Amino acid sequence: MLETIIGYTIAILIYSPINIFIHECGHAFFVKVFGGDIKNIHIGIGEPLFKRGNIIINKYFFMFGLAEFESTSLKINNKFTQFLIGIGGVLFNVISLVIVILIFNLYDPGHFLKGYYIGFTSFLIFSALIPVTYPHGYDSDGKLIMKLFKK
Repeated sequence: MLETIIGYTIAILIYSPINIFIHECGHAFFVKVFGGDIKNIHIGIGEPLFKRGNIIINKYFFMFGLAEFESTSLKINNKFTQFLIGIGGVLFNVISLVIVILIFNLYDPGHFLKGYYIGFTSFLIFSALIPVTYPHGYDSDGKLIMKLFKK
C-alpha cells in the first residue's frame, strides 16, 4: 500500500512534469530546426509559479504543457515541417521512454518505480495523440496532425 502511494506521488509530482518538459522540448526542437523562435515553454497550466528564461512552471505543473511559438517565424513552413513539430513531443517521449527503460534494466530491472514511469509516460504519449480540444482551448497534437492531413 505504501509503495503504491509513493509510486503515484513520484509519478504525478516528478515523472509527469519531467515528461511534459521533454514533450515540449520535442516540439521546440523542431521549431528551432525549421528556423522558428520559441517564445516560452510552459510546464502545466494555471498561474505561473516561477519563470527562468523562457521556461514557465505553472501552478498545476503536473498536467498539460505548451511550446509557445509564432508559426510565422518558421523559415521552412509546410505540411511536413508542421507534422514534425506536431509529432516532436511524442517522438521525444518515446526516445526518453526507451532510454529510461534501458537504464532501469541495466541497474535495477525489478525496481517498483519502473512501472510507474512506463505507465505515466505511455499515458502522456497516447493521450497526446487522441484528437481532442483540451478544456483550456488548445488542440492536442493528434488533432493538430489530423487537421494537417484534412487540408
